[in-house]
Amino acid sequence: MYRTAHRVRVAYPGVGVVVLSRYSDASVAPTGGRRPVLTGSRLTGPDGPAGPNKIIRIVALLRAAVARYRFGRPAAIAVALYLTAAAVAAGYDGGRWFVVVAAAGFWPWDDGAGLLPAAIGVLNAWALWQILRGPAASRAGTLPRDVVWLRRLLYADVAGDLLLWEFLDDVSDVAEYAASWAVWAATMVLLVRALAGGVSARFRIIALGLGLTGVLAAALRPFAEVPLLTSSLLVAMATLGCKAMIMAGQGRDGRFSAVTVAIGWTALLVPQVYSLLQVGRVAFDGLSFAVHALDGLIVVWAARTAHELAAPGPGVAVPGTGRTPWLLATVVVLVLPMAVVGAEGDARLTYTSADEGCRDRLQPAAGLGPEERRRSFLCVARDETFAADSMFPEDLADQRVLAYGSQLCALPGDRERNALHERAGGTADTIELAAALEYLCPGIVARQNAEADRRQAERDRQEAAWKAEANARCADPWPGARARRQGTAAYMLSEGGGYAVFDDRDDSAGVPEDIYGGGDETADIFDAVEDGFIDVVGSSAAIVTNGDAAMCLTVKVFNRAPPLRLTGWDQVVEVGIASRSGRLVVPTYPEGGGSGAAGPLPDLAVAGPGHYRLRIYARTLPWDENDPDAPLEEHLLVVYPGRSTDKVVHRLRG
Repeated sequence: MYRTAHRVRVAYPGVGVVVLSRYSDASVAPTGGRRPVLTGSRLTGPDGPAGPNKIIRIVALLRAAVARYRFGRPAAIAVALYLTAAAVAAGYDGGRWFVVVAAAGFWPWDDGAGLLPAAIGVLNAWALWQILRGPAASRAGTLPRDVVWLRRLLYADVAGDLLLWEFLDDVSDVAEYAASWAVWAATMVLLVRALAGGVSARFRIIALGLGLTGVLAAALRPFAEVPLLTSSLLVAMATLGCKAMIMAGQGRDGRFSAVTVAIGWTALLVPQVYSLLQVGRVAFDGLSFAVHALDGLIVVWAARTAHELAAPGPGVAVPGTGRTPWLLATVVVLVLPMAVVGAEGDARLTYTSADEGCRDRLQPAAGLGPEERRRSFLCVARDETFAADSMFPEDLADQRVLAYGSQLCALPGDRERNALHERAGGTADTIELAAALEYLCPGIVARQNAEADRRQAERDRQEAAWKAEANARCADPWPGARARRQGTAAYMLSEGGGYAVFDDRDDSAGVPEDIYGGGDETADIFDAVEDGFIDVVGSSAAIVTNGDAAMCLTVKVFNRAPPLRLTGWDQVVEVGIASRSGRLVVPTYPEGGGSGAAGPLPDLAVAGPGHYRLRIYARTLPWDENDPDAPLEEHLLVVYPGRSTDKVVHRLRG
């Protein structure tokens, strides 16, 4: 017996030819020069099995596959780490976190890990390998400049879809939108130009036309007066048509493998077919979960396309090889098993109107990941608004609602967002819409509040200047009388005129400041008009004015009755009024407009709770042609303690 070495060449699909060196025991008897061959799972010679077991051969095949690609070793490490994390997650907390780690998605917790998330985890591991492994170690010679830039753009698009666009979205929605479409536009142009294999000039022109139409529609969509659904459909159809032609052109180009083209067709067609089948239906089962995962194959297609552009190709394939039917069959084979696996449980990728309890599980947008923010946005967007209508049309697909929300985020202000929302058939007020968009574009509520604060500050500034200007036109008509409390201000009157003096803490008699039909227990302006000047009931008084233009009002509070002055006044009347709480006030001008004093006026109940005498002076002021806005009426209120309730008319208006 002696040991002899045999070298076996094994062809492995997708890996290449692997050379295995094995030692085997052989007898002295001649073998007729025949070499050992690999059959089944054993290395066998003419007289039977020989060599190590299957595991060693598999390891050798994997090592050969890793060595074949430029970045095979770090890619294999990354895949191993990913699978290790998935395995650890499968054993932690009953496997509930396995779905998040392995499938990068969400699944009902009571369903456990499940077969479908595990399958998607394997798909993700395969996709990670395809993306990170890089091109084959044996590459072509000097590549054309267009191909070099095309590969860079394809890798940039891969990086954007995986990480960059999400990071950029956190900085600026507009920047993310513009950058992603700019990269796609440049990639599309160079890819169409790089297609070989008998692709005609007409084919390229049509593909470029469709692609540029989609790019142009996407660029103009935030500004064009086109319904959102129409513009989104135009972008989607034009872009889809361009990608389909690119896939067809790749099928004729010998540089690209059939696997790469099949991946592209799968990523392109499966989500579209599924969306058409789900029109008008709300279905979130295993099939939708699987289709969502297959949608990410477009990143694998872009990475493999870039890899294969650098590899030495066998030449241009002959058109019309019958590859397209095989690709369509591949799509069917990939989709149908997912429908069977989908019966395992209902996936909840998004919150919709069918999930009535989603609002109870909503969390603040701060701290949520991108996927959970999109889910939360859909929950709010599918719910009823204050007006009992749906914020977005109920027949609008979730993907459209998300795209619509992203477009609204890109608009600069509330007015533009509300206008676009109404044109698209949505219903929501500014606050409701901002609360929903906060999940898609964090910070929109803060920006809205900051803008509202800025506008309010500007209104407050303008109102303060207006009040100061109005108060400057009024002066104390009795400056020589030294009162305990006093104040002068412009008094703004509402339509119909008239104003009140009342105890603002006495709620025993209804609403004392309501002088327009407030009730029998409070003063009424209509009774005051009938009297000719004033009506007093308990702790409130209603006083008539000549009109509803601004007037000047001065109040003076004394400890005892001051001297009576009639000179210069058209009307002087004195009445009794009570204060149950120890306050008597003239209303101040309210925020938002109405009737009240434009400046601070003091409490008139100088002696606390009790009875007071209220003396009202009134006169008409001459019109100032140099100041048309100057007040045309002036009142002086003199208040002092007094128990009498008698009405005394010192002077009537003539």
